[in-house]
Parts: sequence; C-alpha cells; structure tokens
Amino acid sequence: MPTQSSVIAAARRRLFPKKHLNLVFRIGLFLALAVALYFELESRKNLATLYEVFVQQFSTANWVLLAAVLLLMPFNWLFETLKWQPFLRSYEPLSLSRAYYAVLSGISFALFTPNRMGEYAGRLLFVRPENHWKSLLVNAVGGVAQYLILLTGGVLGGLWFASAFLNWTESDVQTVTTFALLGLGILYYIFFNIRQIVPIARRIPWLRRLKPYLRDVALLEQFRRRDLLLLLLWSTVRYAIYSTQYVLLLHFFSIQAGFWGAYAGVATIYLLQTIVPLPAVAGLMVRGNLAVFVWSFFGGNELGSLAATFILWIINLILPALVGTFSLFHVNITKTLGYEDD
Repeated sequence: MPTQSSVIAAARRRLFPKKHLNLVFRIGLFLALAVALYFELESRKNLATLYEVFVQQFSTANWVLLAAVLLLMPFNWLFETLKWQPFLRSYEPLSLSRAYYAVLSGISFALFTPNRMGEYAGRLLFVRPENHWKSLLVNAVGGVAQYLILLTGGVLGGLWFASAFLNWTESDVQTVTTFALLGLGILYYIFFNIRQIVPIARRIPWLRRLKPYLRDVALLEQFRRRDLLLLLLWSTVRYAIYSTQYVLLLHFFSIQAGFWGAYAGVATIYLLQTIVPLPAVAGLMVRGNLAVFVWSFFGGNELGSLAATFILWIINLILPALVGTFSLFHVNITKTLGYEDD
C-alpha cells in the first residue's frame, strides 16, 4: 500500500520530470542573473562615462595593477573554500575542486539576497540532502569568523579615519575605542566557546522538541579552538586579499590615499556597507556612494571612486558568479531537492 508521501512524490515527478526540472532550474538561474545585471547596469546613468574613465586609465596607468587584482580573485574564493570544505569532509566527501565550484555557485545566489545569504543555498546543491544542515552549520561558523575579522578591521580603520577626517576629539576616540573593544571581546569570547551552544540547548525544555535538528547542531562540538583559530586565519587572509585588491584599483585610478589611509578607508567602507542588508547587486549603489564619500577626503574624484568600486564588483562577484552558474550543469539539482532517481 503506497504511503501518502510516496504518492505525492510520484505526482510531483509526473508534473515536473527530473530532466526537465534540472534544465529549467539552470536556465532560470542564468536568466535571473542576466536580468539582474541588465537592470543594475541600466540603472547606472554614468556607465558610459565610467567606461571612458576605465579605457583612459588602462592606456595611461600601470596595467599590472589591474592584472594583479584579477590574479588575486581566485585566491580570495580559494580561502573561502578552505573555511568550509575541510570541516564538512568527514560527513560529505567533497573534493577541493568540487567544493570550490560550490562556493562559486553560492555567489550566483548571493547576488539576489540580503547580506549574500544565498551563498548557503548555492552550496547546498553540491551536498547530499542528509548533510544539508551540517553544511549550513559549517558555513555559518565560517561566516561568523569572517564577520568578526571584518568588524575588527572596520573598527581599526574606522577609528583612524574618524580621528583623521571627522574632527573627533581624543576623548571621542577613547570612548568609542573602549566600547568597540568591549563589544569585540564579547563576540570573540562567544566565538571561541561556540561548542557550549550544544549542551546549553539541550538543557532548554522547549528545544527538546527539535531533537532531530539538535543532532546536527552537535556538529559544533567538533570545532576546537585551534580549528576556530584556523577559520579566523583564513578569514584574515581573505580580508587582506580583497582589501589589497581595492587598494590596487585605487592606485590604478590615480587615487593616492597613502598606505595606511588606503587600507583604513577600505576598512571603513566594508564596515559601513555590511551594516546595510542589501543584495550584492542592489548594494552596488550603496558601496559607490560610500566610496565617493570616503575617497573625497583623500582628493579622489567621483568617477575614479565609482570606477574602482565598480571594477572590483565585476571581478570579485560577477565573474565568479558566471562561473558558478555554469558549474550547476555538473550538479543533479533534482536529487538535492529531494527527488528520487527514476
């Protein structure tokens, strides 16, 4: 006697054949990416001017700077992969190359979601259904590590920027520094004691109803302090890479902010743009406005500031997203969504 779930699954397979659903999903994601890019580029009234600025700089500036930014991009996402794949490998035998494609696939989804939450969904397509929750937890821990490094760099850079250009007094700097360090200290303490979440959750009565999910949450107990330190290390390397990419583009577009000024300005922009929960595509306008504001203090012109931000967006998000979209042709999407093989 067939069960209700088997009847529903059979009906679903008849309505949406597996081969058709795979094709529709892939084409749909590619079209969604293309449409989003079209509207984003269409909304930029100064796109032609930015292109002229880029062509002019390419003919006069040191093109090696641009080449270095391009070469650093794969390493940026490689270290992101190293924050995820090794800690999932004991449950999901993902090779480093397949995990790398999963990360790029996540970028495709991230372009349409606030604070790039879609990265989680994109990676799940490369993971067996029974390991989805484990993948989400590992990804979340790595995301927290990256967020801590971003906050740390943002606080340091923001304080330097504020004291140099926003007329903050020494008392203002000391007050903000005290509260910032206190907040960061609390966050780092929680991060390094993340294993305690599991026994605490088990003591809460109403959470016992979620026992099946708590079984996966127990995965957090595998993260020892040396593992968490490693996550922070890879996060720091990533932060250094994409910050350096931005600084190189500033030099390419003749924005001379100095060594400390450039990195402090970049850290300030990254901190402020993280506070605004916008999709990566829509957030480009916010990043552009922040860039114009910050680099104006260093004598940077509006077009150069916007061009540097726009080129970094293309290199670090759009190019990997395109590769990630095509990588979906090597994934059995229907199996990930719970369809049984015919």
